[in-house]
Amino acid sequence: MCDLVTALMISSTVVGGIAQVQAGNAEAAASRYKAQVAEINAKMADRAARDAIERGQIEEQNKRRETAAIMGRQQAAMAANGVDLTFGSPLDTIVDTAMMGEIDALTIRRNAAREAYDYDVQGVNYHADASLSQTNAENAQSAGVMNPLGTVLGGGAKAYGNYKSALVA
Repeated sequence: MCDLVTALMISSTVVGGIAQVQAGNAEAAASRYKAQVAEINAKMADRAARDAIERGQIEEQNKRRETAAIMGRQQAAMAANGVDLTFGSPLDTIVDTAMMGEIDALTIRRNAAREAYDYDVQGVNYHADASLSQTNAENAQSAGVMNPLGTVLGGGAKAYGNYKSALVA
């Protein structure tokens, strides 16, 4: 009877150890997958940051062209009416148009830089998440080896204790 109990205890310990190895491997695989997804997301955030800067540069250039066109129309209209463009209100109007256009262009640049910065921060967070997931995978892999070892040693000690008790009785 004692041999059967000891054999069942050892079998249970071995099966439990195998299950812990498999659980550790599954957790490690899931963490590695999560790390890969995070790295892909980081690359996408990096691309989005570059895209934001490029779109901002194009929009900034377009704003400057638009401002130059407005200034040209203002100058043509004033000159057609015989207004001297070199002083007074006509000059102030042209200077104000140039200044407001430049402010708009710089606002576009700043907004694009902010958008890119947000994507850069997002990318850093994704890289950190990937690193954490990779560490979790390594830890799960280690636990998948160490936990079963503890289970097998503990079960073996218990089985040996039961065996010794049966000999004494």
